[in-house]
Amino acid sequence: ATNAYLVTMRKHSSTFINRVSRKLVKSAAIETVISSSANRRLLGSFTGSLNEVIFILILISGMLAVVVIYNLTNINVAERIRELSTIKVLGFYDNETTMYIYRETIILSGLGIIVGFGFGWWLHHFIITSLPPDVAMFDPNMYPMNFVFSALIPAMITAALAIVVHQKIKRINMLDALSSID
Repeated sequence: ATNAYLVTMRKHSSTFINRVSRKLVKSAAIETVISSSANRRLLGSFTGSLNEVIFILILISGMLAVVVIYNLTNINVAERIRELSTIKVLGFYDNETTMYIYRETIILSGLGIIVGFGFGWWLHHFIITSLPPDVAMFDPNMYPMNFVFSALIPAMITAALAIVVHQKIKRINMLDALSSID
């Protein structure tokens, strides 16, 4: 048996909808009225705060990526300073020397992006199915732009840090590095 009706009003102002809703609830035949505009406002406030949380998480994970990639590359350069000096003495250009060190960081960043796609898809599915309230449902689909942005952010961080590392490798004093005793 039908126990609900969908009513579309000609006027969409909230005051008019509230007035009609109160009149309908006062009658004995109607138990409750649910306004889709009220639900829309509720979900808008919910997703608005959710967007702020997502932005903060992206910002914090970007900062973590900067710290991790910079520290790993810095340690790599510090441990291989004599090797880098030898390569520079042999006539390698600064770009070749930077790529000698940074190639492994680029490969690891690429692998991290690929693994992140799988884990991110799973995490997205888990959050989208368990987070929304009973009166709402979020779009569970993943779109190509989701993957583009999630790959672009770590790629840009890796590229920016490559420039910093390149400047550091250019400033290596070959004589000091080769004459130092381990």
